[in-house]
Amino acid sequence: MPDETRPPVSRLQRMLAFFSLALIGLSVIAIVILMIVGGAGMKIPSTQLQYFVQFFPLLALPLGALGIIALFVVGAVERRKLNTRQSK
Repeated sequence: MPDETRPPVSRLQRMLAFFSLALIGLSVIAIVILMIVGGAGMKIPSTQLQYFVQFFPLLALPLGALGIIALFVVGAVERRKLNTRQSK
């Protein structure tokens, strides 16, 4: 049985993962709220909540996608560093 140990997940990777998950999750919740409210024929009262629910997904989804891309890049860089250390 090979002795494979998984490299520890860095703090930066954990932060990027949770940041991306939170942004994308909140965006999906806002989109679902808009669909339910629109489907029921209601309107959100003209408050700051209306603007938040309408415009948050426009900013948060691309930021979440960039966070996921950054997570993959950071993971690849750390794996490359780990592989060069183990090969020496």
